[in-house]
Amino acid sequence: MGGVPPGSALRLRRRLSDLRGAGAVPSLLLLEPPGPDHRGLPARAGHTDRCPLDLSPGGPDLLRAAGLHRRGFRGRSPALSKAGPAVRGEPLTTAISVQNLTKRFRIPLDRSTTLKYRITHIQSTSRYRDLLALDGVSFEVPDGQFLGVIGANGSGKSTLLKILSGIYRPTSGKVAVNGFISPFLELGVGFNTELTARENVFVNGAILGFSRPELERRMDAILSFAELEQFADQKIKNYSSGMQVRLAFTVAIQADASVLLMDEVLAVGDARFQAKCFDVFARYRREGRTVVLVTHDLSAVDLHCDRAILLDHGRVIVDASAREVTARYERLVGEAQDTDAGVQQSTETDRWGNGAVRFGTIRLLGADGQEHHGFATDAPMTIAFDLKARDRVTDLVVGIGVHRADGTVISGTNTNIANVPLPDLSAGDELKMQYRLPRLGLLNGGYRLTLAAHPKMHTVTYDHREQVLDFTVTDASGRTGQFELGGDWVVQEGDRQDLRRLA
Repeated sequence: MGGVPPGSALRLRRRLSDLRGAGAVPSLLLLEPPGPDHRGLPARAGHTDRCPLDLSPGGPDLLRAAGLHRRGFRGRSPALSKAGPAVRGEPLTTAISVQNLTKRFRIPLDRSTTLKYRITHIQSTSRYRDLLALDGVSFEVPDGQFLGVIGANGSGKSTLLKILSGIYRPTSGKVAVNGFISPFLELGVGFNTELTARENVFVNGAILGFSRPELERRMDAILSFAELEQFADQKIKNYSSGMQVRLAFTVAIQADASVLLMDEVLAVGDARFQAKCFDVFARYRREGRTVVLVTHDLSAVDLHCDRAILLDHGRVIVDASAREVTARYERLVGEAQDTDAGVQQSTETDRWGNGAVRFGTIRLLGADGQEHHGFATDAPMTIAFDLKARDRVTDLVVGIGVHRADGTVISGTNTNIANVPLPDLSAGDELKMQYRLPRLGLLNGGYRLTLAAHPKMHTVTYDHREQVLDFTVTDASGRTGQFELGGDWVVQEGDRQDLRRLA
């Protein structure tokens, strides 16, 4: 192969080739001449160029994937000898390309043993089983798109991000990432608990490639964003877990990257700090950065992501708009809960009261009269339960409450508010009750039910079952929030005095 023409710069087309053996190497190379007329992507503010990455273990791009690239890899790669003639590249419009990606782990079946056991059983062979974490995953992320990745625990979400970051090597398949990568995977990993927050900013900032003067200029803003100005010179071993994660997140967002891989970063901090995180997301969108967000917060996917994929047992089962994918996931969760008796009753630790009256079986019934744990917004739901009195009680009141999955109360009522008198009970008496909702009205999401029994004056509690039942609601209409307002739309046309109700 000939040498590189003078003035040419090597643009590495670094991809994961089919990895069918330990000797597999990344495929090469795309040469592109320098100058304003090249056909690569235009540089962003702070980015002199964008180079696709080879994420194979041992390859040079592992440093870039880990954020260690800023000084050593900014700009075009240096010209290499024996690289052949320069070739003008096609425009790069895809930030991430994943083709038929598979990842297997070998899980040992033998328990951990002592050295003595190993020596005395030197002829024995270890046994393993294969765990298929990702199975033929394929998708592309256009430059500047926000992609959500959702799925149940163990579906392969974090494994996917670690492969994109270069931490794991795929068993087979191809991955190409065009741009500087900043992975937000394990926030706080690498922090030294014996150092102060200020010292950790310098250490981790250096790992990201920042000079000390640059970090000194940013220090006040970093500590302010993390809300740690008053604790900057304390060792972080004395921080709460929330303080440590806030600091880690704030340091991580300093990275000058065009592709950001985020794993559950929205669980950081309280509501106010999360609002600041959302502002960061909005800034990333304005700057045209590419973001892959792994989260269990479906509302965040609806709010921030243009598109989402749903993983199930390592496979992509839905790839569509964010709203469509989250609705499908909630529907699947509801169907799974419908057949899972284990979600029904809370534990005794979620129960209190003097026991004068106690709840027995509590069930959620559908239109067919059968027990369900998944419902549609427009479908009926009946809460059926029974009570048994241990002592004589009068002026009995029974109440219900509905919570979001995070515990926030959505609505509540009781028989006293509804002017429904209940009979006095003697010891041993039983009472069967139902609360019927002809139309549920709740929108997409997970919900929990609370029941309570007490006298009218509520001087004591007979029995309280806190968030005793879980259930899921699905709604394909595109309505957002927790419940439907139930209003009517009317319109007045021109000078007409009447208002016309819309269907």
